[in-house]
Amino acid sequence: MNFPIDYSSSAILYAVSVAIGNKVQLKVKNGWIEKSIIFIVLVGRTGDIKSHSISFFLNELFKIDQKNNFEFQQRKREYDKMTPEKKGDSIAPILTQLLLNDFTTEALIKSHYNNPRGVGLYSDEIAGFLKSFNKYHGGSGDEELYLSLWAGKPIVKNRSGGDEFRIDDTKIDIIGSIQEAILETTFKNSKMKNGFIDRFLFSFPHQYVNNKWNDRELNQSTIDWYSNFINKIYTDANENDVLLEFDDQAKFHLYKWQNSDKMIFDFEYQRGVAVKLQQYVLRFSIVLEVINSFCEEKSLSKIDIDTVKSAIKLRDYFFETALKVFEKIDSNYYETLTEIQKKVFDTLPNTFKTGEAIKIICKSNLMKEQSLKSFLNDRILFRKVGHGLYEKQII
Repeated sequence: MNFPIDYSSSAILYAVSVAIGNKVQLKVKNGWIEKSIIFIVLVGRTGDIKSHSISFFLNELFKIDQKNNFEFQQRKREYDKMTPEKKGDSIAPILTQLLLNDFTTEALIKSHYNNPRGVGLYSDEIAGFLKSFNKYHGGSGDEELYLSLWAGKPIVKNRSGGDEFRIDDTKIDIIGSIQEAILETTFKNSKMKNGFIDRFLFSFPHQYVNNKWNDRELNQSTIDWYSNFINKIYTDANENDVLLEFDDQAKFHLYKWQNSDKMIFDFEYQRGVAVKLQQYVLRFSIVLEVINSFCEEKSLSKIDIDTVKSAIKLRDYFFETALKVFEKIDSNYYETLTEIQKKVFDTLPNTFKTGEAIKIICKSNLMKEQSLKSFLNDRILFRKVGHGLYEKQII
C-alpha cells in the first residue's frame, strides 16, 4: 500500500487501543491503575497518504460499528412498533459506537455514556478538530475536558432538566493527521503553555516514501489476518475484563530505567514531553502485551520484560519526533506574537532576572507588571534557569 511504516504502526497502536477500550488495564501498584489512552497525530506534507494510512487500519473497527448500527436500527424499528404499554416494560435500544469523527462535545459524552467501554475519535485534519474547541459554548471547557480525558478522569455532566451523564471509567483515544506547515498555528498559545501538546504522540517519518502508483497487490490473506486480529482483540476484551501487572523482572527493568532518566534538558518543553512519555511507556506496555498475547496465542496476565523494553523503544521514537515538531513550531513561533509581545521580547536581554525585566518593560510602558509575569511563563520563549532568573530560548 506504500504507507510509511511510521503511519502504519501508529494506526495499529491506535486501533488496538480502541479495540480493547477500558476492558484491559494495568495495575502499576495499589491505587495506580493505567489505561491505554492514546492521543496520536500523523505529521507530514500534503499528499503523504496520512489519512489513507489511518482509514485502512481502522477499517475493521468501521465494520464493527456498521454491524452494531444495523442491529440497532432493527431493534429500534421493533421498539417503535410497540404499544405504549409494551414500551413501558421494555428498554429503548441504544446505539453503541467505537469511532466518532464528526461530533459536538455533548455528543461525545453521550456516545461514551452509551458505550462505557470507550470511544475512539479520529479526524482527517486534527487542526480542524482542535480549532472547533468551545465552538458551541464559547468558554474554555473543551480543552480542559480533553486534558482530563487524557488522564482517564471521570466525566460528570449535570443539566438543568435533571438529566445526568456520569462516566467513571473514561477511555477516549484520538488519532488525526496534520500538515507540517500548520503545526505552529495549530498548537500555539494556550495549547503550548498548559501542556496540552505534551499529551500528543507525533508520528513523523524520518524519510517519506516515494508515493508512486504501482500494480503491487496486498495479499488478501494478510488483510484477512489483520481483520481477524482486530476482531479477536475486540471480542476477547468484551468477554473478559483484565487487570495486567508487570512480572518481577519487567518491573525491575522499568523502575531502573525510570529512576536513571536524569530529566536534564536544554529546554523546558523537553521536560514536559519526557514526563508524559514516561506515562506512555505504561500505556504502550498494555497495547504491546495485547498484541503479543494474540500473536503468541497466550493468555493475558503479566507484562514481561521484552514488552517493557519495546515500550521504552517506542518512547524513544516519540520523544525524537516530538523534538522535531517543537523545532518546526519554534522556527515560526515568534511571528505568532502580537506587536507588543515582540517589542517586549526584543527589549529584554538574553538573560535577566524578574526584577530587571519589570524595571525595563514597565519603565517603557510596554506592558503591565502582571501581564509581563504571565508572558514570562511562555516556555517556548523563555526558560527559567534559576529562582527569578530567565533565559531567552529564541534568539
